[in-house]
Amino acid sequence: MLKDIQVQIDNTEAGQTRLEAALQLSAKFDGAHLLGVHALRTPEAILHGAPHGVTGYFPEEIIEQQRNNIKEQAATLKETFEAKANAVGADHEWREHEGREVDIVAFHARFSDLTIISQVKGKFADELEFAGSLLMESSLPILAVPNRKIPKDITKNILIAWDGSAESSRAVRGALPLLKAAQKVILLSVGLPEEGNISQDDISAHLKRHDIQAETRVVESPFPEDVILKTSKEEEIGLIVAGAWGHSRIREMIFGGVTKSLFSNQEVPILLSH
Repeated sequence: MLKDIQVQIDNTEAGQTRLEAALQLSAKFDGAHLLGVHALRTPEAILHGAPHGVTGYFPEEIIEQQRNNIKEQAATLKETFEAKANAVGADHEWREHEGREVDIVAFHARFSDLTIISQVKGKFADELEFAGSLLMESSLPILAVPNRKIPKDITKNILIAWDGSAESSRAVRGALPLLKAAQKVILLSVGLPEEGNISQDDISAHLKRHDIQAETRVVESPFPEDVILKTSKEEEIGLIVAGAWGHSRIREMIFGGVTKSLFSNQEVPILLSH
């Protein structure tokens, strides 16, 4: 069961979509505790790491006004979060801290079953680095949702992108509560003949012992991300479960890779674990 769901809250459209996903999951998992986390982007937080005394370049009244604006915005976000959580009867809690989003979200991920963030959109490198830092810091399941729209039922049809790695194994374990709630689970492996087929027998048996009946598929292709996304569209998949950065993270940042492609698909939510 999911007992603690953390959702990153801000005043963006993507932030609203993250909250929708959190509310949907909290309604599905009765008794789940919803933790809304907001980073206060004060001038000091924004200039973190800047040379000492840099705030002295700005008049104190401007800095104070900025602090007040940020606090007023946080109060509005808190009010909206609590109203929506109360509307669906979700047990909830609000936390706000001054600092960098990645540090604050990573800290709260340590005692959450699932953390909800957004997929990549515009500032690609920065956003991928945010997710990467979060995954490396917590090694816990991260649910990355599209920025504008999520499926009506994220857990109805789930696809597991299985490559036999430790990362994909951790992702499956983290997704077990979601997999148990699914009507259909597809266990998909994609590879090349010369690499040898990745055995699905053991993980399939493991899932059965958790009362999860998965349909197994093996596809030969040098482009696993294309196969995964194509299958997801054809099967009306609401969630992809995958390991993150099975290869060198630096290599994937530069040349691309399955993690990068899935994390930027903007169509299907993806649960990642490293």
